[in-house]
Amino acid sequence: MKHVALLGAFIVCVAGNDLSAQVVADTTLSIQDVEVRGRRFAGLSNGEMKRLQVENNLSSISATTAEAFRQIPSLITDIEGGVTFRGSNKPGLLMNGIPYGLLEEYSGDVLIQLPALFFDRIMMSSFTSADIVPDGDAGSLNLASTRYSAEDSPLQLTLGAGWHERYNAGAIVNVHPGKFHIVGKYNYRREYRSRKFDKTTVTKPNTTVMNNNADARPDVHLADLSIGYDLTSNDLVAVYGLYHLMDYSRYGGINNRVFNPAGEQMKYVLRHRYNDQRQEAYAAEARWEHRFKKGNKLKVLFNYNNFVYDEDNDYKNENTATGKIAAEDNLFIRQQKDNFYWTVGYTHPFSGTFSLKAGYIGRAKLESFSTEANDKKEEIWVPNVQKTYAYDVNRYLNLLYVSLQKRWNNFSAEIALQGEASHLKVDGEVNNAFRVYPHLYLGYDFRHSDKLTFQYQERVIRPYGSYLNTYVDYSDATHLIQGNPDLKDEVIHSFEFAYQWNGSGYRITPALYYRNRDNRIMELAIPVGEETIWRKENIGNTQTLGFELAASWSPVRFLTVGASGDVYRDEIDARNIGYGEKKSLVCWDVKGNVNIQITPTTELQIDGFYISDQLTPQGKIEGHYCVNAGMSQYFLDRRLRANLSVNNIFDSLEETTLINTDAMQMKQVRNRDARVAWLMLSYSF
Repeated sequence: MKHVALLGAFIVCVAGNDLSAQVVADTTLSIQDVEVRGRRFAGLSNGEMKRLQVENNLSSISATTAEAFRQIPSLITDIEGGVTFRGSNKPGLLMNGIPYGLLEEYSGDVLIQLPALFFDRIMMSSFTSADIVPDGDAGSLNLASTRYSAEDSPLQLTLGAGWHERYNAGAIVNVHPGKFHIVGKYNYRREYRSRKFDKTTVTKPNTTVMNNNADARPDVHLADLSIGYDLTSNDLVAVYGLYHLMDYSRYGGINNRVFNPAGEQMKYVLRHRYNDQRQEAYAAEARWEHRFKKGNKLKVLFNYNNFVYDEDNDYKNENTATGKIAAEDNLFIRQQKDNFYWTVGYTHPFSGTFSLKAGYIGRAKLESFSTEANDKKEEIWVPNVQKTYAYDVNRYLNLLYVSLQKRWNNFSAEIALQGEASHLKVDGEVNNAFRVYPHLYLGYDFRHSDKLTFQYQERVIRPYGSYLNTYVDYSDATHLIQGNPDLKDEVIHSFEFAYQWNGSGYRITPALYYRNRDNRIMELAIPVGEETIWRKENIGNTQTLGFELAASWSPVRFLTVGASGDVYRDEIDARNIGYGEKKSLVCWDVKGNVNIQITPTTELQIDGFYISDQLTPQGKIEGHYCVNAGMSQYFLDRRLRANLSVNNIFDSLEETTLINTDAMQMKQVRNRDARVAWLMLSYSF
């Protein structure tokens, strides 16, 4: 299917992106706001903004969004869907340029289920423009809908099936009657997911051994509809709606054994967990953009998105000696988020080389959390006060921004400021703050499209509502979580020197980067009796210095090779919360892929990555690797496509976490979803 950038008619689903002139691109390299045509490079190409067109990556086309992320240089996702970019596990997550409640605390659950093809364009930027919220430490990751025009297929159908009871079906409708531009998408995905978990915790009083093998069958529905209308030749209006539902039930058998220092078993409990979970989200959006005669632009946007999380847990403790149920309890959780986002932006070109951008962004986040817990005593359910609680978190943000851009021959520069007033209310406690975020960009264009850039930006990480919760979340016995109402915002200063070296059939993009983080938010494991509670804490000032290199080479028309590597020195300073010394570790990852066009209608891709040991406040996560493969065969003048992919071929994504402190030693091993094969058929009418 062709992906043609519109020059004016249809801009729905790309909120947050300017209507800059664009060119049709097979695979895109971002140079400021322009996408340039080129031969198709492998997915590891790099620039000021890293872009991944999912349909061009054969091992990702049938995978989930979390798996597709791994094609982007320096971007890592773990088996639970957690995202790490350049050593940072808190990049900003946006959908069409807008923050969604769907992509916050439970983003991992969403990303390991969300079909990669639904949001076909994935964009990772270490530095964002002034009209984008400054959330996230190492940059922002944006899921954007593919743009469609009247030249694209009016209907596309997709059907897929995979190992372990996996199914996928989708449809895209694309029509343009008169001045209207209507695109609707729907995708259904069902999977059988298996999880393995083993943890050994050693403290002075005892040793606890826990394992949990859980199975789940999630059903995921995702749909959106965009309607654009050419009000005049200079006025575009659009409305957009999205709906997401993930509903699943799972069972987990949690074996918990406790041994004394002599190695004698003191306690053995088999805890059965029957869990039903429902995550539902919807969004409604309206926008208007007006072009003035002299090239000035005004854009207005309003977005409301809602997220509801419901979880029901029934627990039964089995006496392993008799096989009888010794105790029963339950826990019900409900979380709701109402997110409001609105913006007004104005762009004024004073001349062909000098322009001004200014505007306002408003945000309101209203969050509520509640739990209900009961214990069964003598066949009567009795409330458990310790596990029952409710609290509210409301945050209001008002941000003004201004940006000046100037070009002198081959030299370009931008300076920008964002001024933000915030109001946070947590269960009646109020905190007001004001912060300024500066941006600086310097660029120099050489011949042959080579480019040298320097960028500086200040960013922020705001604790999610659940991070401020004083209560312990007991829903998952393998990972008890406690928030911290005293958490402060994490402030990040980021610097980057980068060079884009483009030649005939190759591209090389080295980058040197540095981040300084104050009040870094991290999760620490704290032993409490026979349990381990993971608590959010601010640790001291930390630094990350790294070097990234990405290269793509196409020696002949039928072969493209891509490679990338990232090495950085990560530092964690937790002396302010009682740890004796500052820790540091040199971490790295490498990726590579090979694309071969075997015949004009047959394509093959093989890709893989390796991630070294990663530093944590109390230990490390051991290195691991993954290899994937995909093949596409086209029929009927490329209208019919059959794609076969195999992910995690060697079942090597197992994650091992080691903790070593004076009070505790822990080894935790997680694994889920061994190798998975998919066959997907898509037809464009």
